[in-house]
This record gives sequence, C-alpha cells and structure tokens, in this order.
Amino acid sequence: KVVKEGMRLYPVVAGGSVRKIGRDIMTSRNELLPKGTICFLPFMLLFRNPDIFNDPDSFQPSRWETPTRDMLDAFNPFSLGKQNCVGQSLANAELFAIVARICSEFELSVESEGYVDYFLTLKPNGARLRARKV
Repeated sequence: KVVKEGMRLYPVVAGGSVRKIGRDIMTSRNELLPKGTICFLPFMLLFRNPDIFNDPDSFQPSRWETPTRDMLDAFNPFSLGKQNCVGQSLANAELFAIVARICSEFELSVESEGYVDYFLTLKPNGARLRARKV
C-alpha cells in the first residue's frame, strides 16, 4: 500500500503516455474522439484527480485497503496494453525487495521534505531522511 501510494503521488513517468487510438471513442461529455486521434494523458493529472482520489495530494496508503473500481482503473503507473513498460516486473520486484529490506533494518525520520521538482519525472528534490539502524 505504501509503495502503491508513493507511485501514485510520484509516478516514474509523470508526463504520462501518448497513444494513437484504434477506434472511435465517445467521451463522458459526448465528444467524439475519432479513430487515429493522438491522445496524451499525463499520469500526474490522472493519479491526482479529485473525482477519483479523496484528498489527492496527501500521502494516504490506507486508501488502498478498500480501493474503488475507479481507483483501480486509474492506477496504471507502467501504462497499459501492448506498449506498457517492458521493465515493469523487474522494477516491481526490485522496489518491493528494497523497500522491505530498508524498513526491516532501519528506522527512518524526515529531516527535510525538500521541494517537488518536475523534469521528465516528478520527484522531491533536496529531501533528506535520517536512517537509524534497528
């Protein structure tokens, strides 16, 4: 839940995904997107959509204890379909192994939250953690 929430707030590819749609699509506002249209969806906007996530800018891992269908459908940090991230399985395996090891061996406290920076990825810049071996 913690990893999922972290990836929601700070997606690796915050800029999102560009796709050419393969069929006509009618939007919820009755607007037609014709087949062949190039669509761009920044993940940062989707993952922080207040219509899907309550208090979308806050870190709340508990939101994933009972996620809504909309939350599950909206959360796709590695993209979807045939063109999704080829390294998704490896990235998840490494991420969960490393986070579990750090959390089992260290007590972490925040010294400085830094500031959020965006250049290709959305990341906290200048953030500092203090780690104490347990």
